Amino acid sequence: MQDDAVEQLRRRLGPCDPRQVAAWRQMTPARRLELAFQAYQFALDAVRLTERRRHPDLSPEELDWRVTRRMQGDYQSGKGDLRRKINETTDSFW
Repeated sequence: MQDDAVEQLRRRLGPCDPRQVAAWRQMTPARRLELAFQAYQFALDAVRLTERRRHPDLSPEELDWRVTRRMQGDYQSGKGDLRRKINETTDSFW
């Protein structure tokens, strides 16, 4: 199942640019992780801003919930579904 997820990601991303691969390989693992965190934070901020503009009357909790759902790509799940998925994921992780 994990191989399917990797293959789906490869199809979504398309071919890698050899210059970008070379640039990433020259970076330390810490630098690559830092850039990944920065990219995630940028996406999180962009989603939060978009949701706030679309729904200015949301409470902070409702806004957080909408942002979480969008970042996970799961617009249909309810809070209970998400909590169940998180528990399943963390149980298999540990």
